[in-house]
Amino acid sequence: MKRKFFFIICLLLLYFLTAKTQNQKKTELSTLPDIDVYDINGVHTTLRQLAKNKVLVIDCWFIPCPPCFIALGALHRICAQYVNNKDVCFITICMTDSGLVKRFIRQDTTMRVAVSSYQFLSKETKFNLPVYFMPGCRSTMPLNAKVLHGTFVDESNCPGAAFGFQAYPTCMVFTKHGTQVYKETSIDIEDKYTQRLTKAVNEALADSN
Repeated sequence: MKRKFFFIICLLLLYFLTAKTQNQKKTELSTLPDIDVYDINGVHTTLRQLAKNKVLVIDCWFIPCPPCFIALGALHRICAQYVNNKDVCFITICMTDSGLVKRFIRQDTTMRVAVSSYQFLSKETKFNLPVYFMPGCRSTMPLNAKVLHGTFVDESNCPGAAFGFQAYPTCMVFTKHGTQVYKETSIDIEDKYTQRLTKAVNEALADSN
């Protein structure tokens, strides 16, 4: 009970934090920007290359962000529905330093609190989604922290500035033609979020044929 109460408090506190992570004026986008990204191993590509002949689903998040963890859990389960569909690509873009994300994914003991929070809120034991990063966007967090908190960076190089959103998590869907057909920030009720995102993906697939 104490553990659950602890995570609920963290969730409430960090919900307000996520809403403040971006206070710059953003530009709304209607098409997929051709920005450079690199994966967990440091291999660079572009979003348009990843999206070539595919519907692209992008979820933007950071550590530690409880609402992000809830959305990532939903995304894991949605992605599983399309595992054999070569016409859709699911990726995430993380604002956190890639070295920390590596520790997080392999469940390093130095990230114990963040990993526990993720597992509790996402209802997933592991993180299996593709992760990409934007050059110059590397927020950090203390290792072995007993309380979830992070240190943020100049966000002009981060997803919010590139895609025009105000807070995390934000999920977007782009058709094969690069048109943005869905964007949602934060998450309310997981079942409803899952329904909305799944509908958007299916409509994007139909529109792209």
